[in-house]
Amino acid sequence: MNDKTWTWAFVGIFYDDIERTVAACHACGVKALELHPQNVSGFRDAEIDALRQRLADEGIAVSSFHLPFLAADDIASFYETTRRAAVEHMIQWIKVAGRLGARVGVQHPTVNRDPAQENGLDRYFAQLYRSLEEMLPAARDAGVVIGLENMTPGESGGGRFFSEAAHISQFAREFDDPQVGFVYDTGHALMSAGPQALEILEAMGERVAAWHLADNAGDRDSHLAPGRGAVDWDGVFRFAARIGFSGPVTMETAPWGPGPDYALETWQNSVREMDELVRRALAG
Repeated sequence: MNDKTWTWAFVGIFYDDIERTVAACHACGVKALELHPQNVSGFRDAEIDALRQRLADEGIAVSSFHLPFLAADDIASFYETTRRAAVEHMIQWIKVAGRLGARVGVQHPTVNRDPAQENGLDRYFAQLYRSLEEMLPAARDAGVVIGLENMTPGESGGGRFFSEAAHISQFAREFDDPQVGFVYDTGHALMSAGPQALEILEAMGERVAAWHLADNAGDRDSHLAPGRGAVDWDGVFRFAARIGFSGPVTMETAPWGPGPDYALETWQNSVREMDELVRRALAG
C-alpha cells in the first residue's frame, strides 16, 4: 500500500484573530491555510502583502483561496450580464489569491441549484467554458490553478450542475488546460452520489488540485469532522496515496470539540483523528 504523500491545511475562518489561527497551526504542525475573501475583506495590496509575509515568517503558506460564491457569482449563468459581472469579480479575487501566494483558487462552477439536465446541460457547459477562457489569462499571470469544486445535489431531487461524476468526466474530456483542475469535496460528493461518491473522485483523476475534507450523514452539508459521518475515508485516502498527491489537504471543518472559541487541544485531537484515519486506510 502507498504511503501518505500529503500534508494538512486548515481553513483560516474559524478565528477572527490571525494570531489564534497561527497558534492552531503551530500546535498541530500544520503549515498551510485556505483563506477566504472574509480574511482579507477591505485589504489594500500592502495589507495583503503584509499578511502573506506574516504567515510566511511563521512557516505557513496560503495553499488555496476560496473564490466568492454568492448569488451574483455564477460563472455559468445563462444571463450574460450576470455571467460577465461574475467573471470580472472572480478575476479581481484571483489576483488577490496570487498576491497571497495561493496555488489553487477554489471555484464553484455554478451557484444555480436547479437540475442541470432539465435546463439544458450543454448550456451550463457552454457558459462555464466561456467564463474560464476569460479568467485564464488572469490565473496564469497570478500563478493560480482554477480548481472546480464538485457541488451538492441541489434542489428537486438532485442533478445540479457539477454534482455528478458524468458532468466532471465530460468536463475533463472537453476542457484540458493545466491551469484548470478540480477540488474534491468529500461532503458534497456523499450528498450527491451516496455509496458512489468515489466515482466523482475517479472522474477527477490526477487533475485533483485541492481537497475539502468534511463529513456528514449524506443528508446535509453539516461539515462534521472527518470520521464522524458516512464518508468512505479509506477510499478517499487510498486514492490520494495512489496518485501521489503531494500538496496540502484541507480539513474544511472546525475541530470536533468545544466551540466557538476552539481550544488548541481540539485542533490537535482532530489532526490525530485524521492521521489515524489515514493510517488505517493505507494499512489496508
